[in-house]
Order: sequence, then C-alpha cells, then structure tokens
Amino acid sequence: MIAFFNGQSQQDGQYSQYMFNHLAINPAYAGTREWFDATMLARRQWTFDGAPRTFALTLQGPLGKKKAGLGFQMGSESIGPKKIGSASLSYSYRIKLGPGKLAFGLRSTISNYVYDWKAITYKDKSDPFASLDMQGYIVPSVDFGMYYYTKSFYAGACVTHLNQASLYKLSDTLNEPTLWPHFFAPVGFGIPVNDNFTINPSVLVKYVSGAPIDFDFNCNFLIDKKLWLGAGYRLGYGVNLLASWNVNERLRMGYSYDYGLNKIGTLGKGSHEIMIGYGFNVFHAKTLTPRYL
Repeated sequence: MIAFFNGQSQQDGQYSQYMFNHLAINPAYAGTREWFDATMLARRQWTFDGAPRTFALTLQGPLGKKKAGLGFQMGSESIGPKKIGSASLSYSYRIKLGPGKLAFGLRSTISNYVYDWKAITYKDKSDPFASLDMQGYIVPSVDFGMYYYTKSFYAGACVTHLNQASLYKLSDTLNEPTLWPHFFAPVGFGIPVNDNFTINPSVLVKYVSGAPIDFDFNCNFLIDKKLWLGAGYRLGYGVNLLASWNVNERLRMGYSYDYGLNKIGTLGKGSHEIMIGYGFNVFHAKTLTPRYL
C-alpha cells in the first residue's frame, strides 16, 4: 500500500508460501542450495475490484566454489490505481559457522511505479490528485539480509528499502511518500519423526515503522518426502492452508488459501496463491538440500 501524507503501512508484498522461496524476502538466501532454483509465486489477495495482485519469478544459485550466490527476481504488483513492475539482483556470500553456514546478502532493485489517478473516484473534487493523469516513476531500492542454516534449521533477518526512496512528488506543499524500511525475520526447523514423516514449524516476524508488529505462525508436514500439508495463522488477520507436491527431485508445485477473520478478510472472501519451482543441477550435486531449509 502507498503511504499517503503522514500515514504509514506495509508496502512490501506478502506470501503464504515464503518458506519455499526465501529469496522473495531475503537476498542472503541466494545460493544456499546446491542447485540453481527457479520459483514462481502468484498471489490474488481477496476478490473485490482493486484488491492486490502479486507475481514474483526468482532464479538463484551458487557461484564458483559455492561460497557466493547470485539471485535474480522479476515481479509485478497491482493495488487499485497503482501498478508496480520491478527487477532485482541479489548477491550473497557464505561462511562456515558452527554446524551450519551464515550468509550475508545485498539486493538492488529498480521498480517502475505507475499511478492512474483518473481511476479513483474523488469525493473532494479539489483533491490535488483529481486533476492528474497517469504518471510513472522509476524508484531504486537497496536491501540487506542475513541467513543462517543447517540441515534442519534456518533463521534469517532482512531490512528492505534502506535508501528510503521517494515514490513521487506532486508539489512543495505535500509530503513525499517514501519506501519505508521493512524488517523480515523467518525462523524454522525440521523435526524428522521417521524416514517418511517430518514436522516443520516456522514463524515469520514482519515490522515496518508506524504499523503494528506482525507474525505468521506456520506448521507444515512432509509426508513420504513428496507431499507437504500445512496450516498457519497470521496475527490479527486470519488463517491459511497450504499443500505442495514434490513431483520429482526437480519439480514442485504448491497452492495456499488464506481466509481472513477480520472485517477486510471476510469482505475479501479469501486469497489464493500458487507456486511452481524447478531445480537445475548445474554443478551435478549428489544431493539436494532438504526442502524444509
């Protein structure tokens, strides 16, 4: 959402299946798996006109001796009169730390923000936006992240929009809306019950200045190393259900459904999200990092 005047709110997109594509929220994830990995996420948030529609396509993998990683992401989002197209490049570097590895990542993003001011119905015809036509703005952004992982545990932290770029400027009498830094911190671990059943609890902490701290609580179950089934709760919003199928060692597909328990959630009648991922064994690794990482 756009931060108009003195208001602030969450501006970055959200995904219920973030645990299957951490690069969407953290550049340090790039290269943490042995294979190159392409993932597509498409989300329809609610069903009414003007509701958010989000799409992300990511490609990430290790470089050289696998201490460095590279990630690329293309995305789009539409919310009411606003449309965003973006392209991102991420670089990460990993070091050995205890039983696992610690990765540091930087991401640079260029976004094109397009506003169709005529698509808004104005109660006040003197509103400064009412006389404007469609406008577009190129906006840069810089993110920094850290990601620690072992074979059965991960924890990350990322801060986006460190440069706090301005979205647009109408006149000297109005405040410039800016991209505010967002904080994301996922934590999860895998609990193998036996060879055919693994439990994967996780939590995602989200925060942006001026808005309440938010939590996503999830618990997924991996059955026979093929089928993921899970459920989650987003604090102050509602619940979600997900299912993902590892078709083979390379291909995976997933779907999640969110249902809000607050006013906007019940009005929106649910949210849908699909995920498709494919792995490319460029370096001919013998094994692939378990999917719960």
